[in-house]
Amino acid sequence: MKTILVIATLDTKATEAGFIKKQIEALGTKTLLLDGGVLGSPMIKPDITREEVAAAAGSSMEEIRNIKAEAVAIGTMSSGAGKVALNLYQEGKIHGIIGVGGGMGTAFGSGVMQALPIGVPKVMVTSQGANPDVVKAAVKTKDLCMFNAVTDVVGINRLTETIFTRAAGAVVGMANAEAKQDESGKKTVIVCAKGTTEDTNRKIRQRIVDAGFIPMTFHCWGYGPEAVEQVIKDGYIDGGVIEFASDWLDRIAGGSSYPPDDRYENAGKRGLPQVFVPGSCDFVVANPGTFPDRKMHPHNQAAGLFRSKKEELRRVGQEIGEKLSKSKGPVTVVIPLQGLSICDGNGGPLTDLDADAGFIEGISPFEGKIKIKKVDAHVLDNEFSDAVMEAFLENVALAKGINVGL
Repeated sequence: MKTILVIATLDTKATEAGFIKKQIEALGTKTLLLDGGVLGSPMIKPDITREEVAAAAGSSMEEIRNIKAEAVAIGTMSSGAGKVALNLYQEGKIHGIIGVGGGMGTAFGSGVMQALPIGVPKVMVTSQGANPDVVKAAVKTKDLCMFNAVTDVVGINRLTETIFTRAAGAVVGMANAEAKQDESGKKTVIVCAKGTTEDTNRKIRQRIVDAGFIPMTFHCWGYGPEAVEQVIKDGYIDGGVIEFASDWLDRIAGGSSYPPDDRYENAGKRGLPQVFVPGSCDFVVANPGTFPDRKMHPHNQAAGLFRSKKEELRRVGQEIGEKLSKSKGPVTVVIPLQGLSICDGNGGPLTDLDADAGFIEGISPFEGKIKIKKVDAHVLDNEFSDAVMEAFLENVALAKGINVGL
């Protein structure tokens, strides 16, 4: 029988957490109830007390109550509860987690869920499920389901009863749905790119399959790049990495991608074969109207594509070159000379091949530490996708002869 960890601040959300707990148990599933409250006394008895949570965080309830900033206090409790939850999962004592809360309760609950690996069912019942700032902060790189409560999560009424019951059913269903793992022995290769190179992305994915690997695709926008680094660190990737990546440009220029500080470093630490392409580096992605001084191509209601500058691309080349040059495994940077995306070159609306050359200037000093291959073709041309796959398979062969302690 599966067990679900129910988490809440039981000085304020005991009624709601207790109701969800009963609904889960009515579905034939066990529960453990964890209290993350700080101020008032818990209104129902938990299986895991707030004192245990505080101790797991290396603190005490007295110390936490004396913290003046409530965000720091709830963060400390979230950290401790995350350690408790991870230990329970690693010991096989829980098979999913559900939380319920408003603003602070969502910060607490989602913080706990961040401690659990991808694949563990995570459901956060929240009054803030439609708030984009809260969702962005809560979900990050994890498979966390924000279950919008529509109303505030206070009391049991005809609406919250329905919402809480469905949420309980969701986490139980997820815990009971056994995911079949691939047993073919094929290795997994990351492809990270934007849709503005999709014709080539599609060719590369098929060529990866034809070469006997399994592709895993990530969107190179928003938190996609951080997710790339997370799954590499979590050990999901054993075949290699192919990047058509421009998120570091967004970071430099103020766009809406959020790569972590260790971006482009974790594959190198693991000795994975890599190919990097400055795909879609002809533009910065940001909300329309963000850069009135730049040429802009409208992409959708939430994103405009703003032409990047030569000095920005030079810096991108320098900083990515520094990161890639530290790799334990083989790395090749493949550069298309006739355009970096569907918007660049071939008469595209953001064409500026002179600005594109800034990337070459920035990364060229690293030649010798990494391989650099310039291709007189557009990023969407067959000739270019052939060059990318040739470089990748060459690096795969080289990596087989490198012992990096994987």
